[in-house]
Amino acid sequence: MNLLKNLTPFFIIGIISIIVGLIYAIILITGNSAQDGLMGIYILLGLIPLFLFMVLDRFVVKKFGNQKVNKVQFSILLFMMFLWILRLILNML
Repeated sequence: MNLLKNLTPFFIIGIISIIVGLIYAIILITGNSAQDGLMGIYILLGLIPLFLFMVLDRFVVKKFGNQKVNKVQFSILLFMMFLWILRLILNML
């Protein structure tokens, strides 16, 4: 139950991304074309930095605590959402 107390947004997004990425990469690698196989390999290689980022997240949660890390991560996510909305508005002009 201690793991459920220490969940952070980046950890949840990372777990979902790894699961979806593995499934999609396996589907692409077992496909018929070489381009699909290469794309699957690229996706697998892209999961390595994601895994390292999740390990770093766990280290930071253990060092600083869940509440402080969640505040920082939610502020980062809100800033990213603000930038996406700003880009959407500027693209409409």
